[in-house]
Amino acid sequence: MGSLARSLLVVLALPAIAGARCSVPWDGNSGGGGDTAGAQGWTQAQTIAWYTTSQGSRLIPQAWFDALEQPDAAAPFLDPTYIASFRYLPNPTAGWVGPDPSCPLDRALPLGFAVDCQSDTSLSITKLQWKTGQSDREPWVGMNCSACHTAVLGYKGTLSRIEGGPTLADFQSFTEALDRALQNTRTDPDKFKRFAAKVLGDNTPAGDADKLRAAMQSLSDWNAYIARLNAAPIRYGYGRLDAIGHIFNKVAAVAMANSPANQIGNPADAPVSYPFLWNVPQQDRVEWNGLAANKKVGSGPQNDFDIGGLGRNTGEVIGVFADITIKPDPGLGGYGSSLNEPHLVGMEEELGWLKPPTWPAAFPPIDQALAKTGAALFLGKHCDSCHIVPAIPASLTEPYKVTLKKFHSDNPKDAPTNTDMWMTCNAVLDQAETGLMQGTKGSIVTGTPFADKAFNVDMVANSVAGALLANKIDLVATGFEGVFGINRGLPLPFQVFPGVDPKEVRRQLCLHYQEPDPQNPKLVYKSRPLQGIWATAPYLHNGSVVSLYELLLPPAQRRASFYTGTREFDPKNVGFVPDQSAENSFLFVARDVNGKPVDGNSNEGHDYGNAALTDAERWALVEYMKTL
Repeated sequence: MGSLARSLLVVLALPAIAGARCSVPWDGNSGGGGDTAGAQGWTQAQTIAWYTTSQGSRLIPQAWFDALEQPDAAAPFLDPTYIASFRYLPNPTAGWVGPDPSCPLDRALPLGFAVDCQSDTSLSITKLQWKTGQSDREPWVGMNCSACHTAVLGYKGTLSRIEGGPTLADFQSFTEALDRALQNTRTDPDKFKRFAAKVLGDNTPAGDADKLRAAMQSLSDWNAYIARLNAAPIRYGYGRLDAIGHIFNKVAAVAMANSPANQIGNPADAPVSYPFLWNVPQQDRVEWNGLAANKKVGSGPQNDFDIGGLGRNTGEVIGVFADITIKPDPGLGGYGSSLNEPHLVGMEEELGWLKPPTWPAAFPPIDQALAKTGAALFLGKHCDSCHIVPAIPASLTEPYKVTLKKFHSDNPKDAPTNTDMWMTCNAVLDQAETGLMQGTKGSIVTGTPFADKAFNVDMVANSVAGALLANKIDLVATGFEGVFGINRGLPLPFQVFPGVDPKEVRRQLCLHYQEPDPQNPKLVYKSRPLQGIWATAPYLHNGSVVSLYELLLPPAQRRASFYTGTREFDPKNVGFVPDQSAENSFLFVARDVNGKPVDGNSNEGHDYGNAALTDAERWALVEYMKTL
């Protein structure tokens, strides 16, 4: 990347990361006591900026969100108890100032819901007009990284916050409720009257109520369109989301903006646990299946810009409510979007300072003698051939390669994981009509032009490259290609015949697929370092195993179902308490009544001779992993 462009990005990002100062009562791993480094390496200022900085996500106008009622009640949608039902966290910051003084922050918003105040002049979906004299910088609310990557663990009344940990949020139910609330408010006269009075205020000019209703209709129609593309028979529950599926369908939707009624989406039916973020900048491959690459440009502390991290995070924001406009033959002008890439650069750099959490003092103390026995089993005998244990703090600065494992193979020498296949299968095989992208080169300025259909991962790469080009990121033409696992060399789209279950066709293709490049496999899951693994339950990529102890059992002995939703932690087995309660209300089903794995929920992965372990060895390994 050109030094001027890189310097500009970093300078612009600094206010987003360092501009907040506060005094906040923290708990657990968050640290505390003024603007000092916490237990995970962040200052309070860094943490608050992480919670509140906009990435360019635009979910709903701020004035609407503040005025919106629950879909089936007159109570505020942002009522803390209602928001907590989706397991989004309250924002713990009090007495703080935001990173952008020109964009007032809303203290009523949950943690990770950020306010975006950019001009909508070049936008499309979110360029809504609902009142006379409206500014082009009307604040919108969207999500940032922390909404999905902040955890809280509870034990006997004490809460421990885990920065960068997996949220328990039920994104699927939250967005469904928000969509219903918008629709019900628009169609219910009493709800709309209360809503309009708050949004428009007193002395409303004639016609503004109609403008507001029309703008709500436009946003509701768009949300319904995206929901139709993502529709799947599976319920995600707490702590899971098919983010890849949502990103794929979002890009396909904007590419087909000229004829959305004719489009059929790919079901977002492969939910995964939200990945934990510490050590992410050091890994060479990111996402559960290693789909995205970290790709440093240059070397040394002053020349290590990560175009891979920027590309990956750009794709994430596009999937989570960014506004992007696809156009034919964009050239070097790229695609206009709401992407805030200086903030993305700053937030990714902050992850380089994030340390794994340490076992909370509120939990029962670790049995150090037993942990020492477990270390001998883990290191060199059972686990570290795949799950390396890099030193701390070296892991914050030194890159390392992750191990990629096939989820299935007909060759026993391949030591497959037998993990649920659907996340990696969908990521590799999903295709869509290219629409407005047809004829455009894969990475805008390089690559093969798109035909009428393409693999979704290639379309995402195209949209990311286009959004970055529009922001004048001069590295795109030479450095971006290959950041995502581009599918060149894969077979042409398979044909589904009448009367044949397309899911079964895809299953067989995945099970018997021959990799065109065995040195760069695609139908894989990665094995990452396990620092802080104790704070990331439930386990496996799809959250199908309740605890670390059960992960070490033969799959047939693991729970076929368990309840999720509670934050109450089980420090012995290392996972959340699995029993039903008012808080623990979602039943996760890994195997049906006949013992057959549920597609998307299978818990049969990660069995490398588990039956050969004694129970004493299992407990020793669990105790050691508490120390990581």
